[in-house]
Amino acid sequence: MLRNEKGFTLLEIIAALTILATGILALVYMFSGGLNQAAQAERYLNGVYLAQQKFSQLELDDFKSEALEGVFENQDAYRWQLEILPYDSALNDEDARIKIQKISLRVFWKDKGLEKEVRLVSLNTLGETHTAPARQLNSSSQATSNTPKAPKAPKIKNLNSPGPP
Repeated sequence: MLRNEKGFTLLEIIAALTILATGILALVYMFSGGLNQAAQAERYLNGVYLAQQKFSQLELDDFKSEALEGVFENQDAYRWQLEILPYDSALNDEDARIKIQKISLRVFWKDKGLEKEVRLVSLNTLGETHTAPARQLNSSSQATSNTPKAPKAPKIKNLNSPGPP
């Protein structure tokens, strides 16, 4: 064997191919992980969209839905569940027939065998709506009766005028 021949030995070629293969496998793994994350994000956004759509529909019906759960039309993988509970508040007034409800809408779907969910929660007022007395609002929100006055608007200097304002 001649020592002055130029080129790579078999060992150097195998080492280079091993390093190259490891790098390519790492790139493929990262790419597939990114695709997986994108698919999960798409399912989550679809769940949020369906929840908002159903909540708007229920709101138009004044939350008087006969069904408390169901499956979305054309979206069999997603199901919803509605919960309407009384909300404890000082603003509830039986004499004036005012009642506040807590509305909770949950949307469920399966992702890789695990159940995922999105929850939207809101308050709904039943009965006639009135302006609450200040003392009742203050007691329910822990606000003070000394409300600061709004600051005066600053004077704006006209830069186009030749003299002082």
